[in-house]
Amino acid sequence: MREHTRGLLGGCEGADLVELVASELAGNAIRHSDSGEPGGQFTVHLAAFADRWQVRVDDEGGSTVPHVCELPPIETVEDLDRFSNEVEDGRGLALVAAVSSAWGVLGDQAARAVWAEILMPGEVTA
Repeated sequence: MREHTRGLLGGCEGADLVELVASELAGNAIRHSDSGEPGGQFTVHLAAFADRWQVRVDDEGGSTVPHVCELPPIETVEDLDRFSNEVEDGRGLALVAAVSSAWGVLGDQAARAVWAEILMPGEVTA
């Protein structure tokens, strides 16, 4: 997914964040939706606007709802090891949320679209 996105965007500044988001959302579609089942499929949409890019992944839905994992405070190295083993799901969306100006989920268990917008370098939110 990263290679495909890089090929579409070229080497423009900020493309690395779009690659990261596209990769995370596509991976989530495979791992957490019915798109990852045999015969499943998903679609990735990349759009460039004047001030931002939008990445949207349409999947086949599933029983889980996309969510951001909220980790408890990490105070020691032992906490880091314990939490990394206990909490696996949701960290990718936390990363998407951190690098995006906005993101969201549309749809339900039958079909879903997860989208994120990444500001182009030099742009600021209103």
